[in-house]
Amino acid sequence: MDEKVEALIFEYVEDIRSDLNDRWNGWPLDFSENELHEVVGALLARQVTLASNFARSPGVWNGHIAPILLRSVADVYITLAWILKDPKDRARKFIMYGLGQAKLQVEHRKAQAEADGEDPADDPMIAVLEDWVASQRYPFLTEVDVGSWSGLSSRKMADEAGCLDFHRYVYMPFSASVHSMWHHIGRLNLEPCVSPLHRGHKLPIDPEPEVDPSYLYLAAKYLDKTFRLLDSEIGPNCPPSRAFDDLLAKIEQLGQEEPATSEPS
Repeated sequence: MDEKVEALIFEYVEDIRSDLNDRWNGWPLDFSENELHEVVGALLARQVTLASNFARSPGVWNGHIAPILLRSVADVYITLAWILKDPKDRARKFIMYGLGQAKLQVEHRKAQAEADGEDPADDPMIAVLEDWVASQRYPFLTEVDVGSWSGLSSRKMADEAGCLDFHRYVYMPFSASVHSMWHHIGRLNLEPCVSPLHRGHKLPIDPEPEVDPSYLYLAAKYLDKTFRLLDSEIGPNCPPSRAFDDLLAKIEQLGQEEPATSEPS
């Protein structure tokens, strides 16, 4: 990676981590609402984690991998937007569903261990998950729900949260990559056969993708959208995020710089 690009990305990652800390520190804690603070904080931190890892991995800035990660970013945004419309109740619902899924995962692992003739007590992951669930809620009180955590489709959540356009133009298009749907793989993993005798059939390919920086722009844009969502709904006592605008300004400046010319020999 070019040193100037590497420095630009490093500064961006530092900026968004500072933005995360500013929002957490600027949000007065109410210890009677720990679940709300933890869910919102974790979702915002997740968004920063996705954006920072994406920014530092130019190898995934392509039409094959970037949409998979950006679909996760879109999912976080819609989830957070929906929770913030009724934060106390929905944050708790989010937690309860997650605990139930962890409990279900434990039961599946125990059943698999027994089917393999092994002692479930020897599986360290089972102990880790059981302890994690028990630290928050008695396991016997934890219900397992196999449906949607919100009881709604992602489209309905987006509609209720006022971000249906985001669902239409971001979440749904990127879902094609996540689920390897025909209108994704048919375009990117097939090429026409060169033989005129083969009726124009297509051949499977694993192309060498080119790095497309526009995906970095999208990842940074959606994180900025998440920061602005939180600021408008909760209003933490901190300045607006400048990370996205600064990143664009630095990219533009980098593009305007003249390439170095060698001295005549």
